[in-house]
Amino acid sequence: MHFTGQQSDLVDAFKLAQPLMIQMANNITQVEEARTVFIIHTVLPRNGKAYEKTTHLQPVYYLNGLNTCLLSMGEFLNDKQLITGDNCQLIFLRNKLPVLTCQPHIVGSTTFWLNSMIESIQSLSVKTRMVYAADYSI
Repeated sequence: MHFTGQQSDLVDAFKLAQPLMIQMANNITQVEEARTVFIIHTVLPRNGKAYEKTTHLQPVYYLNGLNTCLLSMGEFLNDKQLITGDNCQLIFLRNKLPVLTCQPHIVGSTTFWLNSMIESIQSLSVKTRMVYAADYSI
């Protein structure tokens, strides 16, 4: 499950028919809203030139009070992506092509980060005139 703490990140958010109960470090909380998020990020292929990409993530759940966005490696694996890498970089592949690159925030860290920004639907519309989900899915 992917999560955001900012309601404004979600495009066309909707209330879930049944709230999800989520186990946190110190308590259980419920998630009531979800939808789509578009992110801009740089893909760093091992032996290629870095490039910027816009990616469509769905579903992303709104978790009130969360101070960072969380991406689920399991969601990507369930989506038939392959993950390869080492202690310096993780590369997520779809059909053998890189689609996401994560790196440790600090050298030696075991937590990997995707350096990204939220892309608004208004900004996407201006750039592309028309947004097709298949163009931005990973």
